[in-house]
Amino acid sequence: MELPVAATWFAVEDVGQGVSRLVEPWVDPFLVSNIWHVRGRDRDLVIDAGIGVGSLRQAVAELSEGRPVVAVVTHAHFDHVGGLGEFADRRCHPSDSAMPTPGPLRLVREDFPDWLVQDFAYYRSPLPAEVALLAVPEKGFDVRGWSTPPVEATSFVGEGDVVDLGGRAFQVLHTPGHTAGSICLWEEESGILFSGDTIYVGDVLGWEDGLAFAASLGRLRTVPAEVVHAGHGGSFGGEELRTTIDRGLELLE
Repeated sequence: MELPVAATWFAVEDVGQGVSRLVEPWVDPFLVSNIWHVRGRDRDLVIDAGIGVGSLRQAVAELSEGRPVVAVVTHAHFDHVGGLGEFADRRCHPSDSAMPTPGPLRLVREDFPDWLVQDFAYYRSPLPAEVALLAVPEKGFDVRGWSTPPVEATSFVGEGDVVDLGGRAFQVLHTPGHTAGSICLWEEESGILFSGDTIYVGDVLGWEDGLAFAASLGRLRTVPAEVVHAGHGGSFGGEELRTTIDRGLELLE
């Protein structure tokens, strides 16, 4: 199959407050997830790592300007951990230490595992006709042979831990339900919440454990967030966070 070579793999958007959003526009829309870069004084933070086809580390290097980078994933799903292995300091919750889950992504439609086909159906997204890419990151890229690389964390984070960037710090909130090890990152001073796939807008929510998920949504409803940067879709404010949580809790009931 002949696919064009993308001039730039990631699209980067400055969303303010030292935060940038990176996405992979050459990937099937269903598989696109948000990657967040946060600028700190002493080190930078990357939250989630996409599917791993193009080099995330190279894209982040242009933003981090030589500062060390801490990479934290909000959960272990394949579309959030693909580029994690490129970073020397990579962290997740211990309950999500097996990465990727439910398994590795394959790019050719006929090689999709059953769980991925079921995911497309659950989220009401059309399957790609042939391949889950519109372009490749470099000449000679092996579309058929590629799969999500397995990765191990170099350290773990849990409830109440703090990721200190120097001048700003993010508290880890353990919010199980979407996966057992799902986490959010909360910066009280700025009112910024990185919510992963625990909450987002514009699509149906998904969970593995409904009771744990309901408890986590209830907890996030009490967080005085001013802006929420989620694992998918656009960013949104605190009021929309609470109304979206209320709709999610009604669905769970």
